[in-house]
Amino acid sequence: MRAHRSLFAVVAVLTVVGLTSSAYAQSTETRNRARQLYTEAQALFEAGSFAQAEASFRAAYEATPNPVVLKAIASAQEHQGNIAGAIATLEEYLRLSPTTADRAEVEARLQTFRARPAMVNISSTPPGAQIIVDGTDSGHTTPHEVSMTAGSHTVELRLAGHAATAQTFEARAATRVRLELNLDAEADPLGNEGGDEQAAGGGDDTSSDGGTPDPSAGVWVFAGIGAATLIAGTVFGFLALSEQSNFDTEPSLDTADRGETFALIADIGFGVAAASVITAVVLYIVERGDSSGDSAAIVAPFATQNSGGVTAALRF
Repeated sequence: MRAHRSLFAVVAVLTVVGLTSSAYAQSTETRNRARQLYTEAQALFEAGSFAQAEASFRAAYEATPNPVVLKAIASAQEHQGNIAGAIATLEEYLRLSPTTADRAEVEARLQTFRARPAMVNISSTPPGAQIIVDGTDSGHTTPHEVSMTAGSHTVELRLAGHAATAQTFEARAATRVRLELNLDAEADPLGNEGGDEQAAGGGDDTSSDGGTPDPSAGVWVFAGIGAATLIAGTVFGFLALSEQSNFDTEPSLDTADRGETFALIADIGFGVAAASVITAVVLYIVERGDSSGDSAAIVAPFATQNSGGVTAALRF
């Protein structure tokens, strides 16, 4: 029994020694691999290949998690412009090495990184909105890039004819952020869509393209009167000529009276037609010259026993 126990003890000792030797061999190999990766990363860093250097530094850290490697990773991130990533990496370094001798140096480096502003590209639909940051007018309108310190900020946009809108977000140091906001048009109390925009566009008597105003009802009325009386004057003129022909063939008092009446009506028709057309032209010219309503035209037709026409007066 004693011999068996001695044999088991020897085997156990040899097993432990073997496992320890194997673990030591693996640990040595891993450390050597980590050193090799770290050396390669340093060469890449010095050559300016910062992205590849970061990847090799990370591989070395995964092989042997030495917190010191995190400082090298942060440097590679800094040179790539990834300041937010460098901040997170250095914070992790201080967490894993709370009593490190270079703590003050690392904290000073972190403070420098955190002081770098965030660049916020602010845009809106529609554009041209006033940009208010934390209650202060930035002096800019959308779209515009605004510099902000790291931390929480509220951006408010204001645009005439639209409801103001605001959004609060967390700005990270040395990062670029795109902020897009939609502005809703305010309801028009008269029920028209567009509200102030329609009012700013001009009056009702302007054409849809904002150019020459459309002719008013008065222009069309006098133009219509001119056309109608011109036709009437022509008809009665022919009737007057017909009566004149009848009178020449067979003179009579009735034929003479009818001819004179038709001729008078024809003259009045031609006169009213001419006056109406002239009035329509004058009105249209006045409306084009001053569509704001500062001028006015007063027009009135007239007819007497022997004549007819239209009187017009312009007031400026």
